[in-house]
Amino acid sequence: MITVSDSTPLIHFGTIKRLDLLRSLYGQIFITEAVHREVVTEGIALGKMDAFLVGKAVDDWIEVVNPKGYAGEICNRYGIHIGEAESILLARELDADLLLINERDGRRAAKNAGVKVKGTIGVISDCIERRILTAGAAAEILIIFRDNPSEFWIDPEIIDIAIKRIKKPIGIV
Repeated sequence: MITVSDSTPLIHFGTIKRLDLLRSLYGQIFITEAVHREVVTEGIALGKMDAFLVGKAVDDWIEVVNPKGYAGEICNRYGIHIGEAESILLARELDADLLLINERDGRRAAKNAGVKVKGTIGVISDCIERRILTAGAAAEILIIFRDNPSEFWIDPEIIDIAIKRIKKPIGIV
């Protein structure tokens, strides 16, 4: 499976020290130099632990690849950042099976470009489905995301819906 990631999912899973979930699901992940700069270079300058963890993974199972095309048109058309636009462009160029991206406008742009997308919550759901995480462990991760909205940038109400869906089938609610 060819998987490209934008910054936010890497930051989320790096912050909770669970990059292993991405590796277990997807094996190798491709990122652009813009994503590397945002997550690793700028993150290390800010002293963010997730930046060090992602940087270490770049030496192992995350590969930095720049798209050949010009991402500026995607930026302008959808009002998204260069990292998101380059991630979409790279996913198209690699004929990727999946792009990990959270931002609404970036997801819309990717879908319009014919790229399948999944966000942080979708990754957690896949971890349950593939038995990488139990429903309880997944709910614990989602609670961390929900209780720290300024750090994880996911609407707490959306996370609550995901938690209810996870817990309901196993009778935890």
